[in-house]
Amino acid sequence: MGNVLDIPRAPVTTVTGLRPRVHRRPRVSRVVARRNKSLVFLDPKKIWAFEAADRLTFVHSREGRFAIDLSLAAIEASFGRALFRVHRNWVVNLAYVKELERVMGGTSLTIGGDLERGEQTIRAPVSHDRAKALRNVLLKNATGLRNL
Repeated sequence: MGNVLDIPRAPVTTVTGLRPRVHRRPRVSRVVARRNKSLVFLDPKKIWAFEAADRLTFVHSREGRFAIDLSLAAIEASFGRALFRVHRNWVVNLAYVKELERVMGGTSLTIGGDLERGEQTIRAPVSHDRAKALRNVLLKNATGLRNL
């Protein structure tokens, strides 16, 4: 499955004088996060999810959980359709979704490394009103189940 962060963005056209100019929004080449007093530079294609908790925003990746200075809304604007909002406090990279599970009282996702190798994963809740759309997005271009 291709990485969803590779989706090209639509160009923005402005007219100056007689010739239209096409401006493309720059792709995010790195995400800068904080670990104590250090800055950590993360490859956007390797980010699993973003989480809002206790008035802070965190980025999750194989390297760990780090604080960032952006809101989830700003993150969604930067990445566009590359990420999917699954809950008011969670935005995830669908390329790293390993499991969608219905649990007592709702739905949750397992995101991250390879489950069979026992690599690190995280769990994220899925809001009731977003569960069906998430399931449809995950099953699009997938095979293996009848009666999708």
